[in-house]
Amino acid sequence: MTDSGSDPPRKRGRKIRVEMRRNRGKTTRDKSGLTQKFRAEDVETEDAQTTESVRAKGGLSRKRTIILRENESASASLRDGIVVALRGLIAEVDDGKQLWGCTVRRLLRTRTIQERHPIAVGDQVRFQPVEMAGREGVAVSAARALPEGVIDEVAPRKTTLMRQYERRVQVVAANVDLAVIVMAVDQPTLRPHLIDRYLVSAHMGDMRPIICINKADLDKDGTAAEVAQRYAAIGYKSLLTSIVDGRELETLREILRNQTSVLAGPSGVGKSSLLNALDPDLKLAVGTLTDLQRGRHTTTTARLLKWAFGGYVVDTPGLRQFDLAEMEPEDVEAYFIEFTELVPQCGFQSCTHTHEEDCAIKAAVEAGNLSPDRYESYCRLYEECVGKRKEKYHS
Repeated sequence: MTDSGSDPPRKRGRKIRVEMRRNRGKTTRDKSGLTQKFRAEDVETEDAQTTESVRAKGGLSRKRTIILRENESASASLRDGIVVALRGLIAEVDDGKQLWGCTVRRLLRTRTIQERHPIAVGDQVRFQPVEMAGREGVAVSAARALPEGVIDEVAPRKTTLMRQYERRVQVVAANVDLAVIVMAVDQPTLRPHLIDRYLVSAHMGDMRPIICINKADLDKDGTAAEVAQRYAAIGYKSLLTSIVDGRELETLREILRNQTSVLAGPSGVGKSSLLNALDPDLKLAVGTLTDLQRGRHTTTTARLLKWAFGGYVVDTPGLRQFDLAEMEPEDVEAYFIEFTELVPQCGFQSCTHTHEEDCAIKAAVEAGNLSPDRYESYCRLYEECVGKRKEKYHS
């Protein structure tokens, strides 16, 4: 007979499968791609609730079962948060009170399989805390563990900074207002064409780009100043900064105040040093040229940081390459802002501005009204997009 005064039985939670934290050294690289394909799926067998078995049988043993407790309304138990860091398959989510180590629900991961990761720093998400058998949290480093959750929903992104990496789209940062494109006068060499790539990506993602050429104290011949002036002449905010003499740091600080921004650029341009100079409270690790020569990144994961003077910034690792996310060749012209008024003047509506006669863009370059370097960047990006389209259709 049941005691009418006893508590009702606890509702059984729903079991889901998530990735285990890696605790072994690197194995031989799987060049066939089978491992990558396998990780896009879940294994349906269950582990015991109180134990986790790790066997040397590849990815099959790299999962565990967690129990997701559900209330009468599943959505009522979801918490709001923002992704502040990504560490492998774990997203650190801040709910305003504490950090959580979150994995991504399988359905969400499947819907975004073409992305390198369905979650990006800056994403606004809804997640559900989980209970784990025999574990107190998910390890995000050797010395730190966080309570665990599972991300169920990602809010639509207002802005994105994206690149293509190994045939997939990687969202470098989401929901930021400003994209600060950081280059260096030297060490590494200043590459205006790379600036153009970042500018196109920022415009594609509806972000406002700002050009910051760092290490201005090394600009002995004025070459970097000429590059900055070239972009300023067509409407971009362009700064020459230096942490050695403090040049234009206050100007940059005022631009970033109370904004959400992302600092992006190649390794070695001094992003971490620049962040520390703008806000000494950050105390970020700073690399050396020796680290760069050895291929060692100072910043290894994107992180959302809070400025002491108001606002937030996404600090990103240096990117060795920055291929544009997939777009049609015909769309490239729209992201070169100085082309906008001239395009309607071309003799052909479908003018590609590469080989046609009666092209207003080519005429402006020949007349000295458009930068030859910018035009060359356009042509290179246009041909790159043509090549990707051909590869896509023939694959």
